[in-house]
Amino acid sequence: MHAALPEPGPLAEVRIGATWVQVAVRARERDSSGAWWYVCEIALPDRVSTAHGPVVQERAEVFTAPAPLLRPLAGQDYRALDAPPTSTAARPARRGRWLIAEDYTDGGALVHRADCAQAPPDAEPADDGVALQAAAAGARPCPVCRPQTALRGLRSASPGDCGPW
Repeated sequence: MHAALPEPGPLAEVRIGATWVQVAVRARERDSSGAWWYVCEIALPDRVSTAHGPVVQERAEVFTAPAPLLRPLAGQDYRALDAPPTSTAARPARRGRWLIAEDYTDGGALVHRADCAQAPPDAEPADDGVALQAAAAGARPCPVCRPQTALRGLRSASPGDCGPW
């Protein structure tokens, strides 16, 4: 299944490695330390299998980038980033203090704090109990937001629920 291509919006350049790449900027938000992060979309080439062989088709990928890695482009209107969302469908409400996301490095799961800028957009909201169960089942803590600090406090209420954390 392929994500839809980026919608028209303000464009910017983001540094990926040593290269500046043009992206569509969807939102900006501050993390718990006050640093700005930008939610970006990039169109990537991909392959779709058909009865007549593979066909090249672009797909959109959403990611976040810290402000120092993003530079504005002349002529773009970034005021739309300051407007509140006009639809609840644009950004679903998240419940719970935690987010659980697939960890692509080892096929397991990662537990994030709900306000973690590194959590992917498709991370699943979780309450304390679900986060503790995920930790006990082998989910790793996010190295950026370090949820294990808070989860250890919850673990004392229910010993053994945090796995090796």
